[in-house]
Amino acid sequence: MITILIHEFHSWVSVKILDGGEFPRVRSSGNLAHFKVILKEELAHFKRMGLEVSFARKNSGKFGGIKWKDIASLR
Repeated sequence: MITILIHEFHSWVSVKILDGGEFPRVRSSGNLAHFKVILKEELAHFKRMGLEVSFARKNSGKFGGIKWKDIASLR
């Protein structure tokens, strides 16, 4: 199972992809539109590979605009 950790800061969002490797892959975004693009790309990649994805969040609400329902709609 792949875990995507969404870590929110005041002015940007970090997306860590924990895929069982030694180090996580990290992508970041300074706006909501780019954050959604990152999630769509990662979800499409893992869907093609047939892997299940789970989400976790850290510091929810600091960045603003990111809601669980929006994340669920991208699946």
